[in-house]
Amino acid sequence: MDYIFSRRHPEFYFSDGTAVFELVSRDCPGGVLYKLHIGLLSHRSGFFATLFSLPRNQSQSKQILSEGTVDDNPIKFPSTLSRSDVDYLLMYLYRGPSMYPMDRTLVLSQQFLVSVLKLSTFFEIEDGIQFAVREFTRLGNRLHPALQFELARCCGIDIWIPHAFRRLMLMDITELDAGHVAQIGRSGYFWLTQTKAKMQALRFKIAFHVPPIVNSPECDTHDACATAWTQEWQDHVRQLIHHPENPIPCVTLLHDLRNVHVTGLCEKCQDLTVTWLWGKCLFTQEEDLFEEAVQALEKLQSEEVLREAAWDSVLQYISL
Repeated sequence: MDYIFSRRHPEFYFSDGTAVFELVSRDCPGGVLYKLHIGLLSHRSGFFATLFSLPRNQSQSKQILSEGTVDDNPIKFPSTLSRSDVDYLLMYLYRGPSMYPMDRTLVLSQQFLVSVLKLSTFFEIEDGIQFAVREFTRLGNRLHPALQFELARCCGIDIWIPHAFRRLMLMDITELDAGHVAQIGRSGYFWLTQTKAKMQALRFKIAFHVPPIVNSPECDTHDACATAWTQEWQDHVRQLIHHPENPIPCVTLLHDLRNVHVTGLCEKCQDLTVTWLWGKCLFTQEEDLFEEAVQALEKLQSEEVLREAAWDSVLQYISL
């Protein structure tokens, strides 16, 4: 009996609870017992509403009929869950917002929000999903894009895919460690590296080849304008495209070429040349490559087999 009492959770074993659960996991090999409230769980969770609606009748064994009613025959949580994640979920379900865990900057703990989002997805707790998404949105760029991408793909937060992927595209690939790559997943990492390589090849092509100038019929200084255009491309455009710390997006570069006067180039020649470049669509291919990757990743979100496979990542992460 003392052993049973020692396994009862100090906070989430309620004397008036109506269902006993046990969790045995990597971070809790000895097991911990929770005594929770069927009404609350069924009201908040689609998973538990279904679980507790399963019929029981006297023809079933005593073991089945007593499951969850006593400490020595508890309902078992999946062993892939961790005690810390279950505790965080129960903090969300039972505590008020003022008692949620904060980090040193007095904002909600990211690990708390990760646990709430992942287990709310697992147990079909809609208000938990909405709460975590809202709070993560408030964190903005303090949420690492690799983690945001993992949460998006594993928890079905599809609207996060473009934003997280764009932020990952802005990072140098060497800034991602093995943990980040695991969060991104094989498909995500494939599209990230492929898209980066294609964009890099495109930028080399744009920087190396000086586009021909389109002279205005009204221009009297064709040769001078052509020289000024070539000089601008060689001296400034290439440096902006290949800047080691802050390379300019090609579309932004095209906007700048339209709005910034190039020394020695007449306004009409400059306008005609930039308009011609827009028409060639070469400078907009970066965004086309990005959209191609995002569409492929969003398609993966809608494929049930791959979504289930992504849950392997969720359960591995939860059990760490």
